[in-house]
Amino acid sequence: MQLLLPLLVGKLFAIIIGIYYFRYLPRPYKWVLLTVALSAFADGYGRYIALQLHQHNSWMFNIYMIIDFGLNSIIAILLTKGSSAKRIFAALIVVYCIGWATEIMIDSIYILANFAIVLGSILLTVMYFFVLINNSIFSNKDILKQPVFWLSASTILFCAPGIPYWGLHNYLNNNALKLAAQLSYINVVLDALRHPLAAISFILLGRQKTAVLNTA
Repeated sequence: MQLLLPLLVGKLFAIIIGIYYFRYLPRPYKWVLLTVALSAFADGYGRYIALQLHQHNSWMFNIYMIIDFGLNSIIAILLTKGSSAKRIFAALIVVYCIGWATEIMIDSIYILANFAIVLGSILLTVMYFFVLINNSIFSNKDILKQPVFWLSASTILFCAPGIPYWGLHNYLNNNALKLAAQLSYINVVLDALRHPLAAISFILLGRQKTAVLNTA
């Protein structure tokens, strides 16, 4: 429960900011707000299943992860310039779905699909690194004032460092439970930072829009 609090606080902050600036958000960022809400629901309900109902919650996180990957991939496609890149990203979604379904069929829905988490983290890191280069890094604008920079950075900083942890997750849980618990704090910190960073993009978009309206 102590780990849940910082997660939900960060997500709730992003949801409040997103709702406040909702009318100013372009379509991709409205989808981002949806991913934050789904993440908050998954974390809260998943821990309710485990702590209150005393049941395994891996099935719920397995379902959540494919929905989350799909939504974040669609957002990357919407933010990407160029039809070739969009087609490649769409192909990566298919690759992920095949990988997820294969692992679920082999291991069952009740075992956390850590291979699918690793695959999704790698693919999202690649996608959002491309989005970052495509939209932000070589722009003439101040990079810290670009909403797409904060959104891309939030996804990359969450996904990339977690790849080794999730790759070893099931092994550590079976053979080094204490080490697994210690390493899980890193994932919690990354998750707690992810959505507040995305919220900065909401703030920038809202302020940019209101500044335009005020000068009109």
